[in-house]
Amino acid sequence: MKLSLAQKRRLARDGFVVVPGVVPRERVDAALREINHRLGANSHPGKDAYADTLDYLSEYVDSPAIMDLMKASPLRALAASLLGANRVEPCSQAQVVLRFPAKTDDSPAKVSVHIDGMYDDDHKIPIVRYTFCAGVLLSDVPRENMGNLVAYPGTHAQIAKIFKAKGLGALKRGIDKSIQLPKPVQVTGKAGDVVLFHFQTAHDKVRNDSPDIRYTAYFRFWHIDAWHDKSPEYLKRALTDIWLEWPAMRGVHGT
Repeated sequence: MKLSLAQKRRLARDGFVVVPGVVPRERVDAALREINHRLGANSHPGKDAYADTLDYLSEYVDSPAIMDLMKASPLRALAASLLGANRVEPCSQAQVVLRFPAKTDDSPAKVSVHIDGMYDDDHKIPIVRYTFCAGVLLSDVPRENMGNLVAYPGTHAQIAKIFKAKGLGALKRGIDKSIQLPKPVQVTGKAGDVVLFHFQTAHDKVRNDSPDIRYTAYFRFWHIDAWHDKSPEYLKRALTDIWLEWPAMRGVHGT
């Protein structure tokens, strides 16, 4: 499976793209069965750093039903088509994220525009990164305000420019205080669709005003060069040359 030229152009421009129908329904159902079993057994995952008070659960999982969302679908081949054959570090776990229906009031969700793992608690140099993330939708998200992933188009390129001009500490005050954020986009799609987003694409979440749980499994992919070379020199090169690890994106308009 490969992205079309139109999808590549959208990825180059926005830093993210939704690819429909990547994961077969039977794999989605198997993953949902496992997740719902764990919820029914009161085996609740722990909340992560961006958790709201009551409506967000997150857990890193490596069970067969979850990993088959990647291994038994075209998703792994899609990653290889973007980063190069035999150039993708094996992915060993997924992050399962559930967004529960919010309380019936008008209180907004906590806003935390971020890039995953960009800073530690002391706002030092970035300590964790990957090449791109693939979010597998495990439930239909046909409209806004259903606990959607919120993406900020073009911020991958904006952030690269500020890193190049001011160094890797340029965002220590926070993304929303360091760059002019564009209008956010709430990602929609159907169960089995995949949203691909570049590591440097700023993102957030929105409250879930629907009556249903929103289910997503996120797989983070590393190019093998990023995995094996964590030197400051390579880090700076990759964060300022944002398509360095993406041979399939070379020559696409906007890269």
